[in-house]
Amino acid sequence: MKNFNVAIPTPFHEDESIYFESFNPIVEYLTYNGIESLLVSATTGEQNSMSIEERVQIIDYFNQQKFKHVELMFGVSATRTKDAIKLIEKLNDSVFDAILIQFPPYIQPTQEQAVFYINELLGRTTKRVVLYNNPFRTGFELSAESLEALMSQKHANLVGLKEESDVKRHKNTSLPKDFIMFAGGDVNFTEKVREGCNGLSSMVGNVYPKEMKQAFNDLLMNKPVDLRNINQLINEVTQHQTIINIKKHYNSLGIKVGSCRSPIKDI
Repeated sequence: MKNFNVAIPTPFHEDESIYFESFNPIVEYLTYNGIESLLVSATTGEQNSMSIEERVQIIDYFNQQKFKHVELMFGVSATRTKDAIKLIEKLNDSVFDAILIQFPPYIQPTQEQAVFYINELLGRTTKRVVLYNNPFRTGFELSAESLEALMSQKHANLVGLKEESDVKRHKNTSLPKDFIMFAGGDVNFTEKVREGCNGLSSMVGNVYPKEMKQAFNDLLMNKPVDLRNINQLINEVTQHQTIINIKKHYNSLGIKVGSCRSPIKDI
């Protein structure tokens, strides 16, 4: 699995229906600029504004395309386990190489319930899986002990964690050598790499793909990085609302992605 990916937006028509055909120029633009892995239908993709059926339609659309030389990951987020299972089973026979599983939003499961939930989903797929710990958005934080419990189950397809919280919590967790600890998002990613992250799931990479990828690779190799410059780029994209800025960028390039679904409007 690639340790650098870009989380792409979901394009919409003016009536907020999905503009499927506009996924193609997004993929072409990013792969042309050296991006080798894309995350579809995650936070940047406004996944929680979409129905399960709409997300199934996105999977079906990608199955019909011939996107070459790019790794594809699909974000799974659902309040109900049965909905997550529906997406997982749909992805099993798809072109997607990996699945990003977010913990159920809003309902705040216990640690035991969360471990049971992930074990159930992992048992239903042979695709590579990355977990997504995003307590700011979900209201739930996977503990270091719970990650240890999941790793002890010896799930061969559990290959990474996208961590939005304190990565230092996992310094004593027994992880495989090829396990990828993704820094979730770009803000403070340089510190997260120094604290143990060996991966980056980037939103800013939509606007500055070459710059973000180069800075990340240089950090991994302990090469000098112009932190002032890279932080300026990150701040430019993440000020106000990142998804709005990303969509403005694509629209300015002539790649019609529309606006975000209401109420995420440029007001």
